[in-house]
Amino acid sequence: MLEQQLQDGRVLVSYKSRQAELKIFENKLFRWLCVDDEQAIQSCMLLAEPAKLILPYQQFMMMWQLLRRENLPMTASLLGIGGGDIIRYLRSTFPKMNIVAVDKEPQIARIASEYFLIKPDQNQLTLQIEDAKEFIKKPHRHDLLLIDIVANNSWPNFLSEISFWQECHSSLNQNGIMVVNVIPESEEHLLNILKMLKEVFGHLPLCMGVPEHKNIVLLMPLSVKAIPSIAHLQKRCVELQRNSDLPFLQGAEILEKDSVLQRG
Repeated sequence: MLEQQLQDGRVLVSYKSRQAELKIFENKLFRWLCVDDEQAIQSCMLLAEPAKLILPYQQFMMMWQLLRRENLPMTASLLGIGGGDIIRYLRSTFPKMNIVAVDKEPQIARIASEYFLIKPDQNQLTLQIEDAKEFIKKPHRHDLLLIDIVANNSWPNFLSEISFWQECHSSLNQNGIMVVNVIPESEEHLLNILKMLKEVFGHLPLCMGVPEHKNIVLLMPLSVKAIPSIAHLQKRCVELQRNSDLPFLQGAEILEKDSVLQRG
């Protein structure tokens, strides 16, 4: 459905960064960003509703809300800016949240600002040009840590190093949650990621396969006690779905289906 709606787009601008070719397309409904492959849509903005999340994997990255009913995050760090889809959603949905978005490519931050309505301000949104693996070593404390990094259509090597996940673990606040978008190269690759995370956090993440896509979203609270019961999950998703167009009911069904794996 979305693929059909993104037909007949004209190229607004094309850039070559240090690592990739970036193209921005637009039609009557959407503006979107492609990196290297024109079929690989990295970000997508509905022109009439810029804060609405369009890409399914990004919608599933917001399923962290199923884990938190009280003490909602006041700070969020996003590793990987892209076209700023998640930033626009968070700023609209949680207007008091302080956000730091990190990307090592200055061109990406410029594109987000010039073409995707991402306007930094001194109080609540900072765009930081820095390598994610260096940023995470700094003494920040995160309520919400969102990791959505792709380099050359694959995961950067440092995301396969246990030291990176140890730094992520250390950076989370007591009630912190880490969310990771994974496009595993193989089943073995995914199992290795889960093995590292369990070694570092002491428990497995909640795993959500995005229907009809290769993406797997990992929800990793700092404490295993934050993983809800099925009954709590069902109740929470009904509450959220009343006031949201995100697929909370579908997300809860996927989590319930995989609950045995997640609690292993």
